Formats: sequence, structure tokens, C-alpha cells
Amino acid sequence: MKKLSFIALAVSTALVGCGGGGDDSASNNPVNNDTQKVEKTSIAIPTQGEFIDAKVEGLFYISGSESGKTNAEGAYKIDTNADNVIFILGGEFNGEVDGLVIGHVSPRDITTPFEAAGTYQRAINLARLLLTINDRDSDASIVIPDAIQSPNDETMIDALKQIKLDDDFETSVQALLAKLGKQGELVSEDEATKHIEGSLKGLKRGSDDKLAHWAKGSNWTFVERSAKQRVKNGEDSGYQLVLHADHTLGDKVFKETVGLEAQTFTTKEEGFIVHAGSSDGTLSGKKSAEYLTCVKQDGVFTSPSKGQYLCNGSAIKIDGNLTSVAHNSSGAYQLSVVDPTKREPSDKDYKWPKVATMGAVYQCMANANCSEQTLSQFEVVIRDDSDKLDGSKMLEETLSGSYDPVADVYVQTRRKKHLDKNDYPGRVSESVKFIYPVAGVGQDRYVDFQGTWHVVMTRPGCDLVAEATYTFDADGFTTSGKELNSHNGSCYLADLNETGSYQDLANMDFWWFTTNAAGASKATLDQLNTTIRWNDRDEGDPEDKFKINRFSYMPAGKNWDRGLLVRDTLDSHGNKRARATLRKIK
Repeated sequence: MKKLSFIALAVSTALVGCGGGGDDSASNNPVNNDTQKVEKTSIAIPTQGEFIDAKVEGLFYISGSESGKTNAEGAYKIDTNADNVIFILGGEFNGEVDGLVIGHVSPRDITTPFEAAGTYQRAINLARLLLTINDRDSDASIVIPDAIQSPNDETMIDALKQIKLDDDFETSVQALLAKLGKQGELVSEDEATKHIEGSLKGLKRGSDDKLAHWAKGSNWTFVERSAKQRVKNGEDSGYQLVLHADHTLGDKVFKETVGLEAQTFTTKEEGFIVHAGSSDGTLSGKKSAEYLTCVKQDGVFTSPSKGQYLCNGSAIKIDGNLTSVAHNSSGAYQLSVVDPTKREPSDKDYKWPKVATMGAVYQCMANANCSEQTLSQFEVVIRDDSDKLDGSKMLEETLSGSYDPVADVYVQTRRKKHLDKNDYPGRVSESVKFIYPVAGVGQDRYVDFQGTWHVVMTRPGCDLVAEATYTFDADGFTTSGKELNSHNGSCYLADLNETGSYQDLANMDFWWFTTNAAGASKATLDQLNTTIRWNDRDEGDPEDKFKINRFSYMPAGKNWDRGLLVRDTLDSHGNKRARATLRKIK
């Protein structure tokens, strides 16, 4: 049996698998009801929540009919009929609340930067921002400055809207720090991590009601989906974005290699059943280039021994056009694909005592004590990941786990650092993982884009902000409003009025449309946290226009569709060119 770990047992649930919407896991296929599932545990929606990175005062929120600023306890009111709570760093200006939209979350007792901002990078940078602008001498509590809570001119709003909580964070935050007189005072990542750890340690977050369906013997089937987001190869290296899909390789290679780590398992009384298709590895760098070469040759990709890969039984000579694709020469990106040699051909039964050693959600499933509290934990752990437990593969993992009782989803963001005794000292990777119950094996749950979305577009170095409406129906999309364009170093607003199909969007950066048999308008949670490369060259244009788009999304609401989708556009060298945020309004 393969060694189990926090992210092992990745089962490749096909992107074309059948399934229904975010809330009911309906399917075109009949469900096997031979084994009865226990009833799902229902947790009441609270009427009040708290925003904690220490207690944050002065953060604006909107929850249906309730709105205002968090008080000295970090508390905010919740409309129990609303699908989400929106958090905004800013205040009322010209009769409207404006500023930096931090994120959308389901109604819950405790919200931290991880629930609000989503990914590890965005959450830590949000914590850095809040600590830096804190109007208190002590970080035991955080108070948003009055200049942000009650902005008196558009320059403050513009400074807030230009903040990017990811790669350009340290540059994009400088305008705000200048207005607050805090230049050069930005709190470090290590300081922010230690502060969050201290604030959340021992904090009981949410209900302690046992989740009966998240336990051994419940007979529920779960899907686990994950997406690696950034990697750093050593202490002296910079971060690279992980590419999950590449349209520039041609349709054949794209269709056969696009995919992310995923698993399907069932919690039987007698054991933890990992279903056929299990995989516990990905390929990147040189190894991904070897795999892509074999795919282009219509070959059979095999691994006769650890670390060795063959195509049709022979050593692989990498296609010259693929080395730079798999490992961008500028160092900005690294392509990652699921390793097809690691998939298991049949179901496997793991005993619960072994599963319990995996920790986190697996441990509480084995002990039948999963609850919102036990699943919502933040910890920094150092562990030995070697087979012999001889200290040869030491890892430091920063883990933020959170259970959303409205969406019935467990989300884990993770930063993994290889320590000095490891084969890869200083290597760091960041990832996000989602685990959720489904109706049965071969089914899934999705975010359905059908509806109306409000879109806000910005560009680095541009003071203009464009706003538009995207409307999705069963056949495709329609846009209206303004878009933000640039020419010869200047930016300008242009009318936006387009209609198209889901296939039109799939041919560009919204690659997930049409890939799921449950419906052209649907996407899985991991798909909405990917980075893709594509060519924006118009037909007849002699020059390539390669673009990279990076997406981030955390589910909110029962149907998962009330979160905030962040879409960044970057050039081939990793420089950010534009940002759009999308949120469903009806």
C-alpha cells in the first residue's frame, strides 16, 4: 500500500463526470442505494459572526438586509436569509460603500483572512495589510483607520481598489501606505503567520455538533479536489505560478493532459474505500515535458521504476518545443500535470487506524468526531515525511482548515516547506484543497454560472475602473457596460456589448466551460483556482499574443455560487496586466 499523507490518495475524477448543481449532487446516472447513507447534519445559521485576525474593528460588511462595520469585538450581524457576507476594506463615499472587496463568505460564526481571501498567498497578505494599517499600538486587536472607514476623497478609494492580495501585493499597497503615512512599515509574512497562529490557537470556531455524514460508517461518498498554486525551488529562488492547462499546445495535448488532483472515497464502517482512478502524484518541469512529448507521439507513458519514465518502452527525447513550455525560461511559470502512471486500476480499502494517522479531516472521520470546530483549525507543524521516519525528509506545513456548514465543504489551504535535511531544502509549495460529500461514486458538485454577475476591472498604473454586467443562460453569455483597455501606455474605457457561446469562452481563458458533462455553464471548485496559458491572437493576425490568466474562488452559499471570482491577466513574463472580479448578483 502506498504511504498515506495529507494530500495523498489523489483519485482522478474525470472532468467530464456527471453531476448536478452545488447543492444536490443530482446526476443523469442512477444512484446505487444498496447501502443506506446516514442523514446529513444540519447546522443553524448564526445571527452574528466575528472577523478574527485578532478582533478586527471597522471592517465594512454586507449580509442581505444587514450592513455596517464590525465592532470592537470584530462582530457583524448576519441576515440568515442571505447567501453570503461581503467584506469590504473601505467605507461610504458619495452615498455608496466602496473600497477593496476582500471576499465573500457563507454566513458563519468566525471568519478569518483564510475564509475571506481564499488562497494561502492572498490570506497571508490580507493579514499583513490589516496588521500594517492597524490604528492600535498593540496587535492584540486591530482597528481600521478612520481615513479608510470614512474616506473623504476618491484618491483613498482608488488606493484601496488598486491593492492586489497576491503577486503584486507589496507594490500595489504602497499608495495606501503613503496616504496613511506608513511607508516602509509593511509587516512581514513570518510576522503575520505567527500572529494568526497566536490569534486562532485554541479558538473555538463554530458549532461542536457532530457531522454524522462526515464519519466512518456514514456510507457517504466524498470528492476531494486540489490545485497547487505556487512553487519555489529553493531559498534563493523566486516563486513560480503553476500552470494547470495550456491551450497553446494544441487541442489534442490540451484535452489529454488538462486535469487536476482529485479523489473519490467512501466512508464505510469497515474501511475507507478509495475508488478506482486513484493517483498520488503530479509531473512538472522536465518530467511534464517528457509526458507531453509522449502524448504528442500518441505513445504509451509508463514508469518501470521510481523517477524513470518511458514512452512505448523507450527513453524519451523531449520535444524541443516543450522544454520551455513545461518550465518557462523566464522562471515565471511551471506546468503541472497529473501523473497517469500513479492511477490505481481498482478500488482500495484502507483501514481506519491507518487513515487516522493522516490527521486533519481524515482523523476526525476515523474517530467519528468531525464538527465545524474540529475541522476549522490553523496550525504550523513540522513532520517527517520519509518512509523510514529517519528524519531524512522533514517538512514544515502551515495548514488552515475550515468547514463551511452552509456549503457543506471543507477547505484547506497549505504551505509546505522542505527543511534542511530534505532532498529539496528550501523548496516551498502552496495549494488549496476542497473536500465535500456527493450523492455517489462518479458524481460531483459544481458552481453554475447561469445568472447575472457584476464585474469590476482594473489595471496596474491606471486610475480608471470599469464596471460591467455578464449574463449567463443555458446557451451562452451576454455582456454590457464598460471594459478597460490600454494603448501606447495609456488606459481608457470602452463600451462592452458582446454575445457568445460557452465554447467561445472555453477557447479563451475561461477554459472550464463545456468540460463538465453536467452542463456547459458549470465548473468544479479546483477548476476555479487554476492558471491557464492561451493565445489571444485574432484570426489573420501574424503575431502570437500569449496570455496567462490566474483564477481564485472560494465557494459561498448553499449552491456555492455566491463567492468572489478573481481573474488576473498576466503576460508571458509574469507581469500583471489586468484584474477582474466577478460576483453573482442574481
